[in-house]
Amino acid sequence: MGPRTRSSAVALAGALAAVALPLTGCTPFASDEPTTTTSPTPSSSSPTAETGEGRQLTEAEAEAALPARPEGAEDVAPQSDPEGRATDPAECLDAMRIGDEAESLRTVRVAHAKRTWRTNDPATTYGFEIDSHSRPVGPTLLDRAGAAMADCSAFSLTGRDHAGHFDLRVLAEPRTVSTLGEQSYGARLITFDQVDGKSVRVYLDYVVVRAGNNLVEVNSVHLDEDRGLAELETHAAQILEDLQVEH
Repeated sequence: MGPRTRSSAVALAGALAAVALPLTGCTPFASDEPTTTTSPTPSSSSPTAETGEGRQLTEAEAEAALPARPEGAEDVAPQSDPEGRATDPAECLDAMRIGDEAESLRTVRVAHAKRTWRTNDPATTYGFEIDSHSRPVGPTLLDRAGAAMADCSAFSLTGRDHAGHFDLRVLAEPRTVSTLGEQSYGARLITFDQVDGKSVRVYLDYVVVRAGNNLVEVNSVHLDEDRGLAELETHAAQILEDLQVEH
């Protein structure tokens, strides 16, 4: 893998306001996953903002609920969010959950914890993030993300990160996910790069769960076009379970 591919993966992940996710390899693109637009999945459970997984968290509680790095994995230091992010069409900011609603939630965020690690076999970088707020999150963020997907199967993404200006073409595909928390949402973003004169595709998968005052995200950058979201769902469910216990 060349350094150009690593830069594009970092730019895409950072533009999502998630942890920085460097890529560790390259692969051609083809996907057998369904690509029909799906809405975020509401859950039958209703965690309250006062108890369990939906309660307002301290920084320490959020950190304690993040999974531990597995043996053999390598920690990846997070990087700051890019500046001046823009998409064309403009509504694709909502598909990436970095639009007006995300900015509104940021003003009431009271705790933020994230962890990233990279594995070599298979070559994957995993990111975990918990945001807690002073009020219940509400469905707007994920509802808008699901609705925007209808017009955002392909879009451009521009901005500036630690490496300078980036201008990426992005493909977006909704994913069906299990019901977790009050609402759960899954998607795949794909960006492009050149390695040894060949065009390759870089995959970023994520699962986001809304539970009371909290948003939980689990994501991965990888090279396997056929990979599903089961592993990410398992991680998200474990985080919610850990949040049931006050540390």
